[in-house]
Amino acid sequence: MIAASAANAAVTLYSQNFDTMVTSATAALPTNWALGGASPTFSGGTTAVTQNAGTSGTGVLTSSSSGGAYLFVNGVLANGTDKSIGFLTTGSYSSPRSIMFKYTNSTGYDLSSFTASWDYEKYRSGTRQFDWTFFSSTDGSSWTAVTSGDQSYAADANTTTVSNPPTSIPKTDVAISASVANGASLYLRWAYTGLAGSTNAQALGIDNFSLVPAPGALALLGVAGLIGARKRR
Repeated sequence: MIAASAANAAVTLYSQNFDTMVTSATAALPTNWALGGASPTFSGGTTAVTQNAGTSGTGVLTSSSSGGAYLFVNGVLANGTDKSIGFLTTGSYSSPRSIMFKYTNSTGYDLSSFTASWDYEKYRSGTRQFDWTFFSSTDGSSWTAVTSGDQSYAADANTTTVSNPPTSIPKTDVAISASVANGASLYLRWAYTGLAGSTNAQALGIDNFSLVPAPGALALLGVAGLIGARKRR
C-alpha cells in the first residue's frame, strides 16, 4: 500500500517552458508541439512560429506589429532568455488560432486522469476581447472542452501598451479525464479567439506548462513506477 503522502506526490510526466527555443522568427517548436487554425488536427499542424518579438529594446512589440504565431521574449529580443509561444492576429492573420501538444504514455501503465498547469501571459494590449479555451483529445482531431482551463481577456483602451515583463495568469492543476493506455497519446489544445473579429488584437501566449498524473492515477501506478519512467527520459 502506498502512503498517502507518496500517493499525492506531484510526479511530473512532462514540462516545458520554451526557453530553449532558438530566437528566430521561424523558430521550430519543441518536439510534440504544433500550431493550427480554426479546425485543427494535431497531425495537420505546423511546427514553427512565423514571428518573434520582445517586450523592450530592438525588436519590441508595437501597435503595428505583424500578425502571426509568435515566439515571445521577455525583455530584449536578441538576448532575453524567458520565452513563450502564442499569437497576435490581424486582418490578414485571423483568429481563431490553436496551440497543440501531444503526450505519449510510455510509463508502462495505463493512465486515466491527469492535471495540467501553465501560465497565460499577456505581452501587448488590444481593443478587442480575446479568449483562451482549453480542450483535450485522445486522437488529436476530436476535442473535448475542459472549461477550467479557459481564460478571458477583456478589451483594453489601446493597442500600444507593452507589458514588460508580461503579465501572467496561472492555471494550476486543471483536471483532465482521459483514458490513455500505455503507448497511446493524450492531446491538449489551447484556442485563441477574438470576439467577433481578429483586428486590434491582444498579444497572448502560454508558458511554464507541466503535466502530471492525477492523485488517483498515481496511486494506481505506484510512485516507484512513475519515478522510474521519469528517470528514463
